[in-house]
Amino acid sequence: MSDSDTASAEQTGRQTTQRAVRNELRRRLAEEALSGAAEQVEALLREAALELRPFPPFPGAFFTMGVEVEPDGVRDKDIGCVIVTEEGALRELQLSFDDEGPAALLGANDPVSMRDETLVELEDVSPQDRLTLALNGLDAISDLLKEQPD
Repeated sequence: MSDSDTASAEQTGRQTTQRAVRNELRRRLAEEALSGAAEQVEALLREAALELRPFPPFPGAFFTMGVEVEPDGVRDKDIGCVIVTEEGALRELQLSFDDEGPAALLGANDPVSMRDETLVELEDVSPQDRLTLALNGLDAISDLLKEQPD
């Protein structure tokens, strides 16, 4: 390989590396912008949720107050049932039955006493999905606010 071929290959390698760095930087800046937008919409969501009184119980839940957030537009299909809490937070509602807990040990046959409703903080959600969930939650809360008498 001649010196000019070597120089050309080195230049091409540097250009490829620089392009990759610029692409990664743009991606990070876009994610930061989405994160900032999600935080702003979540603040609006908290404000709207605090206006919604009485806050509705989540349909089918015995102990949880919440408004379901439609997953429309969310890319992560592994996200479970997301709700807006009374405080306006986005949480995943996990329902289960504790058939080995205290109620079961005491011989309770009541499924309500063995039911476990847990609100879990959303973790590892992309900024884009977090923004989408916050917007969908704000839409749901806004619709309910429109129905309330003044």
